[in-house]
Amino acid sequence: MSGHYHHNYGTIRAFSANLFFLIRHSRASLLGALSSAFEWYDYALFGYFTTVIARLFFPSTDPMTALLSSFAVFASGFAMRPLGAIIFGYIGDRVGRRHALVLSLALMALPTVLLGLLPTYEHIGIWATYTLVLLRLLQGLAVGGNYGGSFIVTIENAPKGYQSLAGSLATFGTLGGLFLGSSAAFLATTYLTETDLYQFGWRIPFLLGGFSGFVAYMIRHFIPDEQSLLTTETNLHHISHNDNIPIRQIWQHHRESVLKAIGIILIDGVGIYLALVFMATYATVFLKLPAAYVLAISTAAMALLVVCIPFFGYLGDVKGARKILRYVSLGFLILSLPLYLMLIQNPTIGIFAILQIIFAILIAAAYGVLPVTVVGLFPKNIRYTATGLAFNISVAAFGGTAPLVIIKLIDITGALWIPGVALMLVGMISFFCLIRCKQDYL
Repeated sequence: MSGHYHHNYGTIRAFSANLFFLIRHSRASLLGALSSAFEWYDYALFGYFTTVIARLFFPSTDPMTALLSSFAVFASGFAMRPLGAIIFGYIGDRVGRRHALVLSLALMALPTVLLGLLPTYEHIGIWATYTLVLLRLLQGLAVGGNYGGSFIVTIENAPKGYQSLAGSLATFGTLGGLFLGSSAAFLATTYLTETDLYQFGWRIPFLLGGFSGFVAYMIRHFIPDEQSLLTTETNLHHISHNDNIPIRQIWQHHRESVLKAIGIILIDGVGIYLALVFMATYATVFLKLPAAYVLAISTAAMALLVVCIPFFGYLGDVKGARKILRYVSLGFLILSLPLYLMLIQNPTIGIFAILQIIFAILIAAAYGVLPVTVVGLFPKNIRYTATGLAFNISVAAFGGTAPLVIIKLIDITGALWIPGVALMLVGMISFFCLIRCKQDYL
């Protein structure tokens, strides 16, 4: 027992030492985490305030129709993310990482603030709905340029042997942003009356999203500029001197790696949105659990997830990132359906809390090692574009549409276990792609 205690203490002490060393010696790691946090706070607010937005911008006599319409707009932002990855990927690979991050953060700040100022359907009719869709599309374009890019900045600027931990700080920021969004929804729901919430309270978190512009300012001034990365790549004999377009190089030489990465990233896209973000709606709408308790537990689970991410990033450097990710995939494959069936058979706050804690730990492990796993699949001169494409195609095609598809399937079939089957399939696909990954360019 004593030896086990000292082993655990030594592991925690080593993790703490590595983390403090990285933060002190890599300013890019801290700014990359802040970039992810504010980008995803802005982007996730729409998901947490879906029921409010449904009533204010999609009036309908059928609440389910309004909810589906709201989630359709939520999914529309994801559709723009691959385009954002291509546009900002070109900038990141050919002009510099810093420029791409600054532009994506500035683009995110504007529509988020405007959404907080947007008149509702009651005031300007259908134009409110059209404008809402446009702003969501701009948000999707912006996050497509940031997601993946912040991972690359932190990992490429990290000392050797600290790359998994560095990448975990970017996902720490990502989930930190989701946690802030969840906290904003919880505080607004708990401390405002329903009238105040629908009149003005929901707008406040969106207006605060303008702080992402301040993070862009910090990145512009504290991360050094870069030369074009085309001339620094070592394997240019595979690439024509006249071919300076990253997306073309990816299509010719790295299609299989992108497909593998898309499959691996399903744990990110589908996992986080079905197991945590969408669970608040699932538990309140379909299981009739009290909204205040559900949001409190979801927020606590998100906090647990965020806190654990850097520790798993450290373990990725010590034990191997791909090895840890394979265990996570098996966890999704084996546990997802039994956990959902347990909740459906006994829909209580206690069982809901158990499910959230288990998924929070699994996703924390995935987020700790996923960035370095995916970034390592691609050479440096096309890395920003390829990583962004893989993350954003996976999340756009499957993660962004998952809540909408699941709601529709449950509405048609009445089968509440469908999310558990979806997460089980995610684990199976991710594990298959992981065992086929051989190359590592880091």
